[in-house]
Amino acid sequence: MSAERKLVSIVIPAWNEEAVIPELGRRLAQVMDAHPQYGFEVIVVDNGSRDKSFELLHGLHHQDPRFKTVQLSRNFTADGGVAAGLRYATGHCAVLMDADLQDPPECIGQFLEKWEQGFDVVYGVIRSREGVSRTRRLGNKLFYKLLNTVTNVGGTSLPQNVTAFRLMDRRVYEVLNRMAETNRFTRGLCAWCGFTQVGIEFDRAERFAGETKAPLLDIVKEAIDGIFSFSFIPLKLVTVLGLALSVFSFLFLAWQLIASFFMGNAVEGYLTIICTILLMFGFLFLVLGVIGEYLARIFDEVKARPLYVVKGTVGFPEEFSTALDRRLPVHGSNP
Repeated sequence: MSAERKLVSIVIPAWNEEAVIPELGRRLAQVMDAHPQYGFEVIVVDNGSRDKSFELLHGLHHQDPRFKTVQLSRNFTADGGVAAGLRYATGHCAVLMDADLQDPPECIGQFLEKWEQGFDVVYGVIRSREGVSRTRRLGNKLFYKLLNTVTNVGGTSLPQNVTAFRLMDRRVYEVLNRMAETNRFTRGLCAWCGFTQVGIEFDRAERFAGETKAPLLDIVKEAIDGIFSFSFIPLKLVTVLGLALSVFSFLFLAWQLIASFFMGNAVEGYLTIICTILLMFGFLFLVLGVIGEYLARIFDEVKARPLYVVKGTVGFPEEFSTALDRRLPVHGSNP
């Protein structure tokens, strides 16, 4: 690689993707060969796969040294894999994408064009989804609408249908590397960083092969992480709810007293009391649940555990990996 060429790091978290890796390598190689003006490194983070993913990635490196692998000791989720990949990235910019080829590698060329125009972040926006039910589409719309309503991501909002598929300038991903948050919502963190950002629409294909790694429960968890990581509105709603219940209780009590003393209406007995108690306990548990979500996140942060644990690497010099391990991010400090 000539010294004057800019280096592009492509970071891909992967978990049990043996059915996709050969095609992923083929298509990425085509994209890299189509842009000889850049140098490339592909960092695939094996997130504790139980199939033959690591063996295939090892073979891919021997075929093409541009492919490198970071093997984690277990599955640290996609965001943990992204954090590990960005820590090992050395490029002038980094591209994040999924391994299932729903993020088309062919869009990387468009990302690079926008980057050369001066944009620090170029993110993918889904124009259409293949093989997705109406229920899933409706859920995605509600997700972004809710997220933009209740969160404050650096004073801005997340575009509708924005994805984690994106290019980030080195200045941006180095800021992410200095963040040691345990419950990470990468799209939100990237928006929080600021810088100049632009979106590019693309059509999202069906998964190339294998089973989906994003079931409904994981999507719901991601939505909860996004809300609780970037919003105090749930806590504020608890305050408003408590005030509203207090006013309602006072007015209801006043009405019962007036009806009893001035209208001669007897105050109803046990049914009213039981319903009121059940209602109040329901709201109480809701309030405790919201507070518990924040406390759980605080508990995760103060434990200061690393975001990932590296089991081994392929394609990186040993001294580079050792030096990198020594400066892994610690909560509350910068590397």
